[in-house]
Amino acid sequence: MKKIYYILMFLVTFGAKAQQDPQFTQYVFNHLYLNPAAAGSENLTRLQIIHRSQYLGYQSTFDDGGAPTTQVFTANVPLKMIKSGVGIHFVNDRIGVSTQRNVQLSYAYHLPVGESQLAFGVRGGLASRGIDYSRLRARDENDPLLSTGRISNSALDLGAGVYFYNPSYSIGIATNHINEPTFALGTQNAKNTLVRNYNLTASMLFGLSYTINLTPMVVIKSDLSTVSTEFGALATYDERFWLGTSYRWGDAASLMIGGNFLGGNLRAGYAIDAVVIGTNAKTATSHEILLSYVLAPPRAGKKSIIRTPRYRY
Repeated sequence: MKKIYYILMFLVTFGAKAQQDPQFTQYVFNHLYLNPAAAGSENLTRLQIIHRSQYLGYQSTFDDGGAPTTQVFTANVPLKMIKSGVGIHFVNDRIGVSTQRNVQLSYAYHLPVGESQLAFGVRGGLASRGIDYSRLRARDENDPLLSTGRISNSALDLGAGVYFYNPSYSIGIATNHINEPTFALGTQNAKNTLVRNYNLTASMLFGLSYTINLTPMVVIKSDLSTVSTEFGALATYDERFWLGTSYRWGDAASLMIGGNFLGGNLRAGYAIDAVVIGTNAKTATSHEILLSYVLAPPRAGKKSIIRTPRYRY
């Protein structure tokens, strides 16, 4: 039992401290995941999925390996007739024998402030955590936890945020896991709590020429005991293709490339992280693939206005 307890404590600690929530290099295209107030801010309906393979090729001390793989699906729709937006996101994250899944519904109310918009958002849904004890190896083969197989818990998860945006810049502040849901995975000696955390995002659009735009960006995340900072920039050509770079402090440097196709309705992107810190414990690269598709916003009695791709991302 003691061996299993130490294994569980390692997984809980790794999930809670090193990577409590999955991180995405292409976060600039996925504000809804970070902030519920971003729901509907694009004035179009977008369906999007990102797949991330982190520390590709990493093998832990167990047979199945422990490199994280994550998928996030988001969908958001503007409701201009009531100055609102709604969105949903689903996250599936796996680290070795442990899994975490989140599904949350977001609502945002948008207020015009001059030529800008100020949005207030809330979100709520279910977070689940699970571990498959049958895939662990223990010194004591009679450990009762081994026979329990897979155990999972679900709990209510809440968040809120504020998002201020216009065609030239945006800034958002959000807090997630407000109620700090807690999960007991087969033993009361090791509980996994989703600690309340905060994030700040900001970006600004500069027109360098008639065809080239530059967008510096930053995201800062904190649980008030640790801080994660990532900053970078995207260069966009002809409002269709982009190339960017970013740096995650204390972890990795990243390269992003992608474009808008089918008249701007289809977006495809790829990102690679080159680990520069902690290479003794992590393999050299992480990879992300992004795909999204755009639909026209709902119409309420008259033809909707569809913004151009230059209006933010």
